[in-house]
Amino acid sequence: MSAEPSRLTLTERSGLSRDPEAVREALYTHRTRLAGRLAELSPADWTAPTRCAEWTVHEVARHLVDVAEFHVACLTGRLVHSRFGGFREFDPTSTPGEWLRDSAGRSPEQTIDALVTLTEAEHDSLGRLIDAGASATVTSPLGGRWHWSVLSLHILWDAWMHERDMSATLRAGRPQSAAIQRLVALYGLLVSASAAARSGEVPQVTVRLAGSPDDMYEISGPPGDVRVTAGATSSPHLSGPFEAVLESVAGRGPRLAEVVGVSNPAVEHLSRLTAIMK
Repeated sequence: MSAEPSRLTLTERSGLSRDPEAVREALYTHRTRLAGRLAELSPADWTAPTRCAEWTVHEVARHLVDVAEFHVACLTGRLVHSRFGGFREFDPTSTPGEWLRDSAGRSPEQTIDALVTLTEAEHDSLGRLIDAGASATVTSPLGGRWHWSVLSLHILWDAWMHERDMSATLRAGRPQSAAIQRLVALYGLLVSASAAARSGEVPQVTVRLAGSPDDMYEISGPPGDVRVTAGATSSPHLSGPFEAVLESVAGRGPRLAEVVGVSNPAVEHLSRLTAIMK
């Protein structure tokens, strides 16, 4: 990233407090890296199971292609005229499976090619928005309105999570960059707090994500404009391993109370995303 990472803030309505180019480059880097890892798989690997109980490696990869195509349609204003235009409301428990029907006969090679092509389209589309200084808001996956770049961070977070879903089969790769980890941490906490805000209350807490680039993150703001600030200096109310906390709130692994070792209202609020994701 071009600026110092301390006190970087992500808000629902304004996006990142600085350097929106970081979102574009992080997504491009992640997509390119993942396409390379997928290209190393054997035919048997593509049919291996993943943490997504009903999906093989190939189905997870096809889902990532669907999400990239959806993202490009959103960024270019073509969503209504795309194959996703008929979905009136996104349901995380059923809509992705419906999308997969359109690519049922696609080969692994075609899946990788599609991901590479859409990666370039995402990069170009995000570049145009950044160059234009766009400040448009879009409908968030949870309802309400988000800055367009927050939706792009949702796409990055989704890709990060699904790469981990396939990790038992993917060949060992280099660790994710600090820039990607930072943005995933900011977004993971933001979407968790956004889910809590649907009940009218935003948990005002400081969370320590051990092993993340900035360690401490402060959640604040009113419903409708939740904010997460990296590099917080106040004592944490909750503390747990970076990856374990983010996976828990997304419905993977142990409950959040088990991960952070405490059960209180803040933990309950931040756990509400789990019910939505399952």
